[in-house]
Amino acid sequence: MDLSVKVIDIFDGEKPTKAVCSVTLDNMFTVHGVKVIEGANGKFVGFPFRALKDDDGKPIRKDVFHPITAEARKIMNDAVITAYEAELAKRATA
Repeated sequence: MDLSVKVIDIFDGEKPTKAVCSVTLDNMFTVHGVKVIEGANGKFVGFPFRALKDDDGKPIRKDVFHPITAEARKIMNDAVITAYEAELAKRATA
């Protein structure tokens, strides 16, 4: 799988969301709204979702896009985190 990651925005501060990215897959599809999130165990990638309500009015999340296998998740996670860290380094030297 050929991945290209574009870091759209980086956020400073205490909030867990550190960046928003777009990921292009095999030069055929682009997924917008992929997030870099700082969790208790380090950074991970959050995939786009829709916030909905169930029949009782309770909020639920429905994934719009997500990897199906652990291998695909690792590939996406590594590519997005690498692009995020490269963009941080680039901004630090600018």
